[in-house]
Amino acid sequence: MTPSQLLGVLALLIFAISQAFLFTSISGGLRPRFRSIPLFGLLRGQTGRAIESGRELHVSIGTGGISGEDVTTTLAGLQIVEYLADEAAASGVSPIISTADATALLLAEDTLRRPYIRQGDLSNYPPLSARLPALSPVPYAAATMDYLAHENALANVMSGSFGPEIGLIEHESARRDLLKINAAADPRALAVLSTTSDHLLIGEEMFAAKAYLQARPAQLASLRAQDIVRVAIVVGIMALFIWPIIRIMVTGS
Repeated sequence: MTPSQLLGVLALLIFAISQAFLFTSISGGLRPRFRSIPLFGLLRGQTGRAIESGRELHVSIGTGGISGEDVTTTLAGLQIVEYLADEAAASGVSPIISTADATALLLAEDTLRRPYIRQGDLSNYPPLSARLPALSPVPYAAATMDYLAHENALANVMSGSFGPEIGLIEHESARRDLLKINAAADPRALAVLSTTSDHLLIGEEMFAAKAYLQARPAQLASLRAQDIVRVAIVVGIMALFIWPIIRIMVTGS
């Protein structure tokens, strides 16, 4: 086994052990402290504001699907959809979810439907809340711009896989003076959003949405275990570089 493979195995073991220990501790009442991310607090109030104003909350999970390199960012966007779906089932006001990928659409529909299934009543489920306005990035951005221009949207939330076409949607959101809540990992999208968005999750922050929004023991334990593994990996990489130097200094060869 090579040193890099050994480091990978050790990282998995550290993660598993840390998560098991932290899950037990958190379930027993010990809550870990994470840095504050104001965007998640802002997101929590949007369903109530939509109810009060009689307007719609639009959530875009991007142009990626559930296969290939975009799967992780698409699933991160669905974490926000899952949180809002639980609020929607309780309040009766569902967000409008849009995507440019058919497989992501199926997941979005399932995520929106799941809280109603748990309640045992699908009669209030809004079947047209998940939408597929186009199948490629630029036409999707154009269709989303048209939606924001002509529908009664309160806020525009974008979390998922995006490219530079996100600038078109962001421009329309600003023109309509909508609240903009964004999350992206693609450098092309971040190059646009970093200069235009007041509320932005960058890179790995978007993958922590479930833990911050729902705060269940398993999610909090996983997030803290990831932090521990990151530290362990950094220490391991440093050790791989330093050990040969130490050996040469000690043995002279």
